[in-house]
Amino acid sequence: MLRAALACAAVLVCALLPAAASAAPRELLVAHADGRLTVERPGAARAASARGRVRFVEPNFRYRAAGVAPPSDELFSEQWPLADARVGVQSAWAVTRGGAVTVAVIDTGADLDHPDLRDNLWTNPREVPGNGADDDGNGFVDDVHGADVVNRDGDPSDDNGHGTHVAGIVAARGANRVGVTGVAQRARIMVVKALGADSTGTALTMAEAVRYAVANGARVINMSVSGPGRSLAFEEAVQAASDAGALLVAAAGNSGRDLDADPEYPASFTARHLLAVAATGRTGRLLGLSNRGEGTVDVAAPGQSVISTASDGDYEYRTGTSMAAPHVAGALVLLAAARPDLGAGELQDALLAGARRGPAGANASLDVAGAMRRVVSASRWRAAVRGGSVRGASKRAKRRR
Repeated sequence: MLRAALACAAVLVCALLPAAASAAPRELLVAHADGRLTVERPGAARAASARGRVRFVEPNFRYRAAGVAPPSDELFSEQWPLADARVGVQSAWAVTRGGAVTVAVIDTGADLDHPDLRDNLWTNPREVPGNGADDDGNGFVDDVHGADVVNRDGDPSDDNGHGTHVAGIVAARGANRVGVTGVAQRARIMVVKALGADSTGTALTMAEAVRYAVANGARVINMSVSGPGRSLAFEEAVQAASDAGALLVAAAGNSGRDLDADPEYPASFTARHLLAVAATGRTGRLLGLSNRGEGTVDVAAPGQSVISTASDGDYEYRTGTSMAAPHVAGALVLLAAARPDLGAGELQDALLAGARRGPAGANASLDVAGAMRRVVSASRWRAAVRGGSVRGASKRAKRRR
């Protein structure tokens, strides 16, 4: 049954709620000289530092999923962000609807059995399913479709719902006669669980999740999370991913603040191939809850009352920058599928150059068709549109009862 109302009574804000400052943090993140990251109590961290071979010690900052679940009276019956007038997705589908591009969704996990996700899941080619062994030696047993870095196992199943929703926006299976379609109707979704059932994670889980995604070949990485703590460990992982040629997309966060003056992370990290995404509503204006900042936010995308996949094979509506970011991630998947020969910088530049004028507080608004025209030849674009392959691309969202 389509959820007409979610578990919260009013509006559930899934942005990080800053904890009260503490003079003595209960746990510290220790970065060792050999590359290991460990979480220690202050006394143990001091002892490790005294022994040497410790690069730095910092609080194990917490991050929360940057989405909002709207009340029932805000439900709509269609996937309004996929209308061509919004972000040009249907025109871009004339060229490609995705392909073998691997996109990592770092979040609360995903419903691996969902009928709109299961056929688009990434499969680890170095892991033998169900044999109870760590075949690829990466520390995760049977990590067939991704990993759970929170519980240190190979089952990234979703126990919250946020990650399932985000994954569907990126790449729910299209043209399969059920449910919804993602921006990229075909892709390989690598599910990396870095947030727990309460939709929060730490600098350690986020850093390890990014490392896992890069090590396993993710071309695009979506991080619909946000928090005020600037972790060097997390930032180093993001920078390393960018240096390796991955495209990273981060939700701007839902505090309604100016990130230029009051940063949140990972959106405010400065890696070359990191895109910070704000959320717009049906009018094209930034949502009041969305963070902004023309010096930080790269692009805005739809984030209000977005229908997508939900736990237990269901569908639901959510609002927030968590929903905006995967629209951009899906767009990058389409661009990479259309031009697999292009590098991260070329794809990122095409997405930004093809964007529309942005609302106040953001540099640009997502235009997938405009970006696609930047990466394919004029003759290929004309042939695709003339061929009419875009017909039937827009799918009405079905209500399940």
